[in-house]
Amino acid sequence: MLLLLSALAGSPAQAVEIEHETFTLDNGLEVILIPDDRLPKVAVDLWYDVGSYDDPTGRSGFAHLFEHLMFKGTGRVGEGEFDSTMEQAGGWNNASTADERTNYYDVAPSSALDLLLWLEADRMTSLDITQKKLDVEREVVRNEKRQNYEDRPYGEVWIAMPPALYSADNALHRPGIGNHEELLAASLEDVRSFYASYYTPRNAVLTVAGDFDPAEIKGEIQTLFGGLPDRPKAERSGPVITGKMAKTDVDLTDDVTLPMVLYIWHGPKAYSAGDAERDVLAHVLAGADDSRLTRRLVNEEQLAQDVSTGQYSNRWDSQFMISIMANPDADLAQIEAIVAEEIAALNGDKPPTQAEVDRAAANLEMSLLHGVETVLGKAEILQRYRMFVGRTDYLEEDLARYGKVSIDGVKAEAGKLTADSRLRMRVLPEGDEGEE
Repeated sequence: MLLLLSALAGSPAQAVEIEHETFTLDNGLEVILIPDDRLPKVAVDLWYDVGSYDDPTGRSGFAHLFEHLMFKGTGRVGEGEFDSTMEQAGGWNNASTADERTNYYDVAPSSALDLLLWLEADRMTSLDITQKKLDVEREVVRNEKRQNYEDRPYGEVWIAMPPALYSADNALHRPGIGNHEELLAASLEDVRSFYASYYTPRNAVLTVAGDFDPAEIKGEIQTLFGGLPDRPKAERSGPVITGKMAKTDVDLTDDVTLPMVLYIWHGPKAYSAGDAERDVLAHVLAGADDSRLTRRLVNEEQLAQDVSTGQYSNRWDSQFMISIMANPDADLAQIEAIVAEEIAALNGDKPPTQAEVDRAAANLEMSLLHGVETVLGKAEILQRYRMFVGRTDYLEEDLARYGKVSIDGVKAEAGKLTADSRLRMRVLPEGDEGEE
């Protein structure tokens, strides 16, 4: 907790600096090194500039499907050996796919760093892709969709949300998990073409964080990655963001007891003007037991069991979300009226107080600092800064954003959360369709 405590105790300009250096290999691979010898541990974090946004036409869920295939072995590492080899060395790994990127991360004792780097370099250009592996992983992904979305209470919300947020001509319209028909349509040729296009050194950023000698590891990275073939970076243009909803109301039914209501607004992209203000606004509305919506809906009116809010900031835009788990017989129209009333009050006769803004800013700063206490956390935040801001030395400015948030700034963002600009989604217990 050294970084966190020193930052809170004083001199944030020095205390929050994450020591690191960057360089680029001749084949285009960008590298970030973050030395941290407090524990004998290392993290290798590899981001590829490809995500669900880049799914081929008619192949929704493709980037996520390919993430699974990346663990299925190469000519030198047999199927299942990527995980087992790392586990035998005391390490673990995982991966995730988002709209704008796919990341693969490994954490292990520092003695295993050479192994982690070798494994990642091997699968970057030597993946062994077969029809059998594709068929197996396709079914794994389809089962994941059933378990996490189709058969899970309230899970269908996350399938129905993207096409409600974005029009059909925007690639963000497609759910990242994909649909069954398009997953089944994916061919071996599709997979191999996707791999050749996006899984290249020039389309990747490698971050190494933890207990290592930078001089030694530079040579190791050059040896393992420097000889990988240089291929052109895949052409990629970002989506056209209009800020308009494709739909305004979506009602779903499910085998649940409690109705759930979500209100969603488009907003500024990560780290842009208004983003920090919306983070603070989310806390003012439902960041504590005595915050405004929680107090009204849960404690006073007893219309809801839980209220949560969040500013979900992405590379190209964001979603400000209010999620309400209503009580069984709650009047949903009354809930909606209270939400509208509390938001209007923030930009009207009951603006946020300085105490509310300060408390929210402090919580957000604490959360950010806590997140960079681990070697993986440091690697992830610098990867995010590099992709979203275009530079890695942004932590100090990121923290400073919250200290600059004003009452007027929060009021202005609250004023943008209007009924005619939002998406309302409801999950209703079966048999309650159409009730207000």
